[in-house]
Amino acid sequence: MELRRLTLDDLTACSDLAESRSWPREESKWAFLLTHSEGWGLFDDQGLAGTTVVTRYPELASISMVLVAERCARQGHGRRLVSHVLDTGVSTLFATEMGRPLYEQLGFRAVGFTDIHAGVFTGPVSNTSHLAVSADLDELVALDAKVTGITRPFLWESLLAMGSVRLSANGVTGSWRVADDLLLIGPVIADSPADACALIADSAAGNGRARVDVHDPEVVAFVRAHGMESWGESASMVRNADQLPGDRARYHAPILQALG
Repeated sequence: MELRRLTLDDLTACSDLAESRSWPREESKWAFLLTHSEGWGLFDDQGLAGTTVVTRYPELASISMVLVAERCARQGHGRRLVSHVLDTGVSTLFATEMGRPLYEQLGFRAVGFTDIHAGVFTGPVSNTSHLAVSADLDELVALDAKVTGITRPFLWESLLAMGSVRLSANGVTGSWRVADDLLLIGPVIADSPADACALIADSAAGNGRARVDVHDPEVVAFVRAHGMESWGESASMVRNADQLPGDRARYHAPILQALG
């Protein structure tokens, strides 16, 4: 097996591997991650056999996109990929029930969960938010850092450029299309679950199929009552820390599980 950095030339191979493991193709998501993060791939004589991505912030590293081809499953390649991007600092990731035992062996512990929801949102807009503009960038970055404990201006610059960001008196959310038929909603930062529901409504209403990963019972009930169905839960895990940083009570949904 050859282990090397992934580039944008590997987009199709990454999407093919994802599809082979029943993940969406989402080439725009792969392109975003390979542009702003480190992607690593294992290659054999049949091509791409495994992937992982690490996004390094000043405060921590977020690990994601851990995939191994079926032909190479249960041979320790997932452990090799994740171990390659670990260091002595704080790391975080989201784990399926299947992947969680491996991550626990590598020193991660569960500190929360998200419930992935997708579907066509059937509720009305709340009309409590407005579109943000580039002049709001500093405010967005500062609020995000306070709530998540992570400094990531590139995230908000990208959302303002390629998607949309909505601001209200009580929070902010972003959204962008990761596939032709899927709008990804997040992050959702809000003072209360009700404020989070209003921001999700303003982003999702009238925009076709959408996905949002939420955990608060009130928000879960809201999206389910308005046409979105659960795809299953993922555990939020952290290594070399007791908890994730920031004011996480106000962090109602990530932009991508890949980005913390």
